Amino acid sequence: MKNPYAPAFWCVLFALVLLSAAYFYGVMLAHQLDKAMVFLDSACLVIGTLSIGVVAWASYQNQRIKKKLLEQGKTRVAIWDTKVALRRVETVFDRYFWGSYWQPGRTFQEVMGDLTGTPLEKSLEVLKKQCVALDHQVAEGRHWLNNARELSDVATQMARERYQLDFCDPKADTPGNAVIHREFEVLVYTWTARLKSFDHQLDEIELEYS
Repeated sequence: MKNPYAPAFWCVLFALVLLSAAYFYGVMLAHQLDKAMVFLDSACLVIGTLSIGVVAWASYQNQRIKKKLLEQGKTRVAIWDTKVALRRVETVFDRYFWGSYWQPGRTFQEVMGDLTGTPLEKSLEVLKKQCVALDHQVAEGRHWLNNARELSDVATQMARERYQLDFCDPKADTPGNAVIHREFEVLVYTWTARLKSFDHQLDEIELEYS
């Protein structure tokens, strides 16, 4: 890793050496060799002290940069892991609600149990754990965990509405059926919107730490 302070250090050092040499040469021309030697010793001491100080400062800055890059790397890994967990939730959600897993005729507890023990519930729990790690890494309170909890809440509500849809008569044109269909459509829209928002926020923070 290149030190950003190296050019300035060498410029200052070159300037001091040049000035010292010029002054020493001028004193020698004036036939005052003893004064020239005293000045040369003083100049060497100043240059040496300055060099040590600059090297120490550059080393400190270098350590800070390395630490910052290490933290950025850890944050990017946490972001990528969260993205993977989110994609897993999205895939399991589609299979769960629109695939072959859902079988009408079973009780709500058998089918859902408030998502307990289902593949969707497990994938949401993995996402929550990953969001806790991401919150800890970026020090944003519980922002990402709250996003995951919002998705989990919507999924639970959709499960209840889906259960009611399976047990209502689709041919019956009743106000109750219309309300259930409308509420389920709203939940589907809410899930899609929050999922996209979650993904967009992850893209933004990934760009920030790139």
